[in-house]
Amino acid sequence: MDRNQANESSSTKVERRVVEKNRRNRMKLLYSNLYSLLPKQTFKEPLSQTEQIDEAIKYIKSQESKLQKLKEKKESLMRTRKRSYATACVNVESTRSAKAPQIKIHEIDSTLEVVLISGLENHQFMFYEIIRLLDAEHANVVHANFSTLGDSVFHGVRAEMGKSMSKFGAARITEKLNRFVNGSTSDQESQQDYFCDFEFQPVTTWD
Repeated sequence: MDRNQANESSSTKVERRVVEKNRRNRMKLLYSNLYSLLPKQTFKEPLSQTEQIDEAIKYIKSQESKLQKLKEKKESLMRTRKRSYATACVNVESTRSAKAPQIKIHEIDSTLEVVLISGLENHQFMFYEIIRLLDAEHANVVHANFSTLGDSVFHGVRAEMGKSMSKFGAARITEKLNRFVNGSTSDQESQQDYFCDFEFQPVTTWD
């Protein structure tokens, strides 16, 4: 009986040693894999397992610090962007109240001709926004000019619509441009006479 107990005890010890050895090998492999993920560094002597773990901890902390700085920078840029956008919107509203902008859009086959009449203040912002909207709808701007008459600025833009655009592409672009300039399309018909004498003149051209 005592011999059987001794054998069982010996067998249990062997199993524990095997389990412990396997555990250590597993941990060693995990430490090695973790260290392999770090940027390559040159050391005079191979690092011990403890030193490898220390290097991993240092690297993780440095990345956390960088990430925090990037988050703060992003938040700062977002705040700046929001302030700039708010200022631009205020300027546009001020321009609208001082001299309401007007827009007319002609569709000729696959070509859109856009005429924008606005006041002197902030007219560039409105012009660039129109260009951005056209580009977002994959309309290729092939000609643009402007002229100034008194306190009014006349912008003319000609854009080509690609063959891949659906038949509703021009209508969608027209709606977006009207919404940006006027807030709605309800008053467009009453503006037609105001635009009839405007033609594209090569005052200033960007090809």
